[in-house]
Formats: sequence, structure tokens, C-alpha cells
Amino acid sequence: MDSFTSVLFAPSGRDVLKTAQNGGKMKKFINLTKRNCLVFLRDRGAVFFSLLAMLIVLMLMGVFLGNMNEENVVNLLEQYGGVREKQADQAHAKELVQYWTLAGILVVNAVTVTLTVIGNRVSDVSQGKLSSLYSAPVRRGVIAVSYIASALLIGILMCVLTLGIALAYIGATGGELLSIGALCRILMLVVLNVSIFAVIMYFFALFVKSSSAWSGIGTVVGTLVGFLGAIYLPMGNLPETVGTVLKYLPILHGASLMRTVCCEEALKTTFTDVPSNLITGYQEYMGIQIKMGENTASSGFQILFLAGCGIMAFILILFVQRRKDISDR
Repeated sequence: MDSFTSVLFAPSGRDVLKTAQNGGKMKKFINLTKRNCLVFLRDRGAVFFSLLAMLIVLMLMGVFLGNMNEENVVNLLEQYGGVREKQADQAHAKELVQYWTLAGILVVNAVTVTLTVIGNRVSDVSQGKLSSLYSAPVRRGVIAVSYIASALLIGILMCVLTLGIALAYIGATGGELLSIGALCRILMLVVLNVSIFAVIMYFFALFVKSSSAWSGIGTVVGTLVGFLGAIYLPMGNLPETVGTVLKYLPILHGASLMRTVCCEEALKTTFTDVPSNLITGYQEYMGIQIKMGENTASSGFQILFLAGCGIMAFILILFVQRRKDISDR
């Protein structure tokens, strides 16, 4: 009976072969992803320029915009908050602006770091390495996903490091640290943003064959990302037409989601005993909440919007890659 059962339930030769092939694909995928990550991390220039936009944001906030945003909050509280303690309001305003800036930086990293890592594919194309990979016994889909996976891993790593350094700085300067629940939500938003922008950047990389051209794109994106996410200038300072266009881009909604979580507790502490419409107006002015028409976009809608952008980009990748495969035959 035992021998009959072992024969009956033993895997067939086809099943064993299929399992071995799947295991081989996974090993190839892991090796390719590891290779792409190491290529990026070994290039110190690439690492630096991927974080350049974040450094620009920090410089602007530290030298110019940070104090201006803090003064705006304090002035609002003086006008509409009644009798208050100015020193405490200044401390709370500083903490609020710090978390608002942190949210923007995390989204900036999600865009610029993934763009730089996806540049590995462009470099491989320009140097002829991708053709060599295509001639190897590995499917093109596995190669494509390995580029996206490496951008995802490096992007999350950079965002987590940024988050840790920022929290250490805020804590050292007397600010209140985020709760465990808020940190978990921020990490989930980091994964969401990095995943979506990694897919989007890979789609654009399909049309670029020169490393210099991709570097030029990176320079433009690094310059514009602060404006597209309403980081250099709050939403309330932008022209109405520009603000309307930004509301249909994933960067602004990613930043809004991140700001909602990062600034949640700081908003409550800062705007204690003030009219609720003042808080709502400030959130819309700073891009914490996004108003679409007459209604405020909910977090659920924004998550679906971001996911929809990522899915659309992935579908376009499949379409373009299939056409490229047919033309290469």
C-alpha cells in the first residue's frame, strides 16, 4: 500500500522539470537584480545625483522656505487663535514644517532614485550589454522585471535611510516623534510610491538608448519634481492653471498622501483651539489635502489613482516590449 501510494503521488517527470525551470528562473532573477543593485551602489556619482534633488530641497528649506512657512503658521495662529503662547506656537510650527518637508523629500527620493537606478538599463543598451543578456538562456520578461525590482529595492532603502536620519534630527531638535502606527503607514506609502515610479521610469527608459540623454532627463526631472509635488512652492502659491494640471499627476497625490500621515499629529498640536475651517484651508494651501473640483480627494481615491497610473504604465510596458520583441526577430 505504501509503495502504491508513493507511486501514485510521486511527481511526474514534467512536474519535476517545470519545478526546476521555475527555480532556475527565480535564481536568474535574483542574480540579475543583485547585479543591477551593485552596479548602482558602486557608482558613487550615480548615488549622489540620485539624491541631489533631495539635497536641493533641504538647502531651500534650511535657508529660505522653512522660516517663511513657519512664520506663516505663527501669523495664522496670532490672527485666528486668540490668546496664545508665541514660543510654543513657534516650536509647533517648526515641527509641522519639518514633517511637511520630510513627506516631500520621501516622494522626491521615490522619483529620482528609481530614475537613476533604471538608468542601468539605458547604460546596458548603449554599451551593448543588454543584447548579451538577451542572448543568454533567460527570458526577456525576467530581465525587465529585474531592472524594476532593483529600482524598487534601492528606492525603498534610500527612503528608509532618509526617514531614519530625519526622525533622528527632529528628535534631537526637540520635536515629537511619530507613533509606530504612523511609521507603518509611511513605510507602506513608501513602497507604494517607489513601486509606481519604478514602473513609470522603466516605461520611459524603453524609448531612450543613450546614457547622456537619460542623464538629461534626470536633470530635468530632478529640477521639476519639487514643483510638480508642490514642495518648492505650496499649492496656494501656484497659479490656478498650474495647480489644476498638477492635480492629475501622480507626484502630487503621492506627496499629499505622505503629508497627510507625516503631519497628522503635528497639525493637531499646532492648530489647537482654532476654527476647523482654518485647518482645512491650511491643508489645502500646503498641498496636504487636494481639492478636485468641489470635493476634497480622499486617501482611498489617491491610492487608487496612483495604482491606476502604475497599472497603466505596466500595460504600456508589455505593449511596447512585445512590439520590440517582434521587430527584433
